[in-house]
Amino acid sequence: MTGLLDGQAVVVTGAGRGLGRAYALGLAAAGARLVVNDRDGDPAESVAAEIREAGGEAVVVADAVGTRAAAVRLVERSRDAFGRVDVMVTNAGADRRGPVLDLTDDDWELTLTTHLMGSLFCSVEAARAMRDQGGGGAIVNVTSDAFHQGVPTLAPYCVSKGGIYGLTRVLAAELAPFDIAVNAIAPPATRTEPMLAYTDSLATMGLDAQQVAAFKAYLQEPEDIAPLVVFLASPAGRRLTGRVLGVTRRELVSLEPPATSRLGSNDPGPWTFDELAAAAAGLA
Repeated sequence: MTGLLDGQAVVVTGAGRGLGRAYALGLAAAGARLVVNDRDGDPAESVAAEIREAGGEAVVVADAVGTRAAAVRLVERSRDAFGRVDVMVTNAGADRRGPVLDLTDDDWELTLTTHLMGSLFCSVEAARAMRDQGGGGAIVNVTSDAFHQGVPTLAPYCVSKGGIYGLTRVLAAELAPFDIAVNAIAPPATRTEPMLAYTDSLATMGLDAQQVAAFKAYLQEPEDIAPLVVFLASPAGRRLTGRVLGVTRRELVSLEPPATSRLGSNDPGPWTFDELAAAAAGLA
């Protein structure tokens, strides 16, 4: 991957630890110049220092995403440091978990604001800059297949990730005239602090010790996912748009739009209640 992104200016949100850190380091190793964002300055500075020590370029923005003002600051920092912005990776997240009937308004707001609104504003402001530069660029959002699985205790997360899926699809359509590719990744479960904590909580959901151990053994390393982000940021990856991809140890997974089942008859008239009820009952 060395040299694949030489000179490209890339912003990665939530890059101070876990998956975001792996993405930032992978992009820098491919030659990109990085804006390392994290709400906590210390881990972001640590990642930036690691990039510089390896001979790369990196600056830091310690800021919580989720507002348009924060997104504007990220884009402006990239322009100030590197003269442009070529790639935006919207990785930042902040999850509140628990039974849906016990979640507070603050739990919902924090998760939706960070995941969904952060992805929205950062994507839009980066796209605006890319358009003004003359077009061309890549946006890589981070979703999850959890949104269509409906994972218990993860309601705010699932709702946010479903929104990011829809955001990716509509931005891909709207930004195609500007040669801006918009794709998303759906990482598998990885060995990060939040996921390890969630894994430890599985015992309270009825899983036995053997099942919890098997789940832990399934976890991948964050560095295993970084090459997919680098590819989607690269010129070759920008030939794709509107796609949602995941990668496991030996599989590339494409999340396709939900399938539509159509039930009906040749009768051109409107449904009667009895007809509709009988057809819908067949879905059970």
